[in-house]
Amino acid sequence: IPKDAHLSPAWEARSRLGAVYGGERAGFDEDRLLEALETLANRGFLERIFVERLTTCPTCESHAINVHEACVTCGSSNLKRIVTYFHFRCGFVGPEGAFAKDPGGLRCPKCKGLLVDLGTDHDSPGVMFECAKCAAMFQNPEIGVRCLSCGAAFTAGAVDELHHRDVFSYRLTSRGDAALARGDIENEFA
Repeated sequence: IPKDAHLSPAWEARSRLGAVYGGERAGFDEDRLLEALETLANRGFLERIFVERLTTCPTCESHAINVHEACVTCGSSNLKRIVTYFHFRCGFVGPEGAFAKDPGGLRCPKCKGLLVDLGTDHDSPGVMFECAKCAAMFQNPEIGVRCLSCGAAFTAGAVDELHHRDVFSYRLTSRGDAALARGDIENEFA
């Protein structure tokens, strides 16, 4: 490693680690290369520079994690976004699909009144979600996670069980540079 140069990771989805340092191109096993880099960093020859935190599955340690919105009732990710409206005059709140389309606006299903001007005669309290699996409706979905390697699924509090692995780039320290100049780095692994 030239002085002040960084050995930076390259993202590699097929790698067990999620990132590689180019060891395979040079004939090194990536796991052993990372182990050697960590040993040199622990002994003060390399400086770790934080790059990214990977989330990994607690079951199989894979980094192939899919994060999705999930139903608060059943955990399904089969959710549909629904715009809702609130009719001021009669107090009806419902999904956009409940209001009939009329040439002049939307027709309220409860009082049959015409909704013309958003903010004057009706409002949109926001987006709701409807679960296609259990038909639950809610405003704030949970965060769900599925491991694409082993299939383990996590929602709500179980998301806290996910593991994390920090990915670093490495830079030669002055101690490492001096040891390299003396040819002493090899002795660290003897």
